[in-house]
Amino acid sequence: MNHLTMGEIKLLNRYLKGDSRDGDITSSILGEQRGRFVITVEEPCVISGIEPVSHLFGSVGASVLLSNGIGSGFEVDKDGIILTVEGLSREILRAERTALNILSRMSGIATLSRKAQDIVEKASPGTRVAGTRKTTPGFTLFEKRALMDGGALPHRMDLSQMSMLKDNHIAALGGGPEGIKKGVTELRKLYGPYNLIEVEAEDLEQGIAALEAGADIIMLDNMSPGRCGEAAAYIRERSRELSRTVTLEASGGITMDNLVEYAPHVDVISLGFLTYGARPVGFRMEME
Repeated sequence: MNHLTMGEIKLLNRYLKGDSRDGDITSSILGEQRGRFVITVEEPCVISGIEPVSHLFGSVGASVLLSNGIGSGFEVDKDGIILTVEGLSREILRAERTALNILSRMSGIATLSRKAQDIVEKASPGTRVAGTRKTTPGFTLFEKRALMDGGALPHRMDLSQMSMLKDNHIAALGGGPEGIKKGVTELRKLYGPYNLIEVEAEDLEQGIAALEAGADIIMLDNMSPGRCGEAAAYIRERSRELSRTVTLEASGGITMDNLVEYAPHVDVISLGFLTYGARPVGFRMEME
């Protein structure tokens, strides 16, 4: 089990406070009654969210028992019991909906991520799928955690992690290969060799410019599988001539249906739909 960060804990406390404010006025009628509740999944999925949900129930004084050692990243069948919660019934019910919402959203992302990674791994062993910054404001940390539970890479967690020169940065620096060269040079000057630099390339010319400027990662953006393959082959050949190692990433316009066409050409495929397109998984909580 991966421990929660202080940032995640603060968010969880805020979520619970936001839903119940000063308390659950309905459940208050239960007084000091104690209860035992089970959370069950309603469809096959990859579980994600055990850590935040355990914290939520713990924060209202309840104890949590995982079922058969199940944890985030485990594949579970329909109607499987995920965990059992014991404590004051009124407090458990206060946290119920927040907990189930988190499990639902995170497990949907983890399930879709596992499916995408399995497809890519079969087509090109070693190639990885990754998420993007197309996340829900206020819930990003947990969506990134769900990506990893599903076997995907989180990409950068926020704008402070790794430099990424995108089309608008390049345009603001004059555009084209010269804009790329200027951007990479300035970033290297500011942050030195310990900061990875990724460059978004819309064609082969920009890809070569990024390589020759010293980029660590080159994103081949919005290219067809054929164009992506041709650009990747040429960039790799040029990188050998320069005795440089570069990571190639594909992104833009990629779907579950054409993942296999991109996988053999690149090291990473970044997919925004892993977070914004994931269907939530159904869970229910019932008193024993």
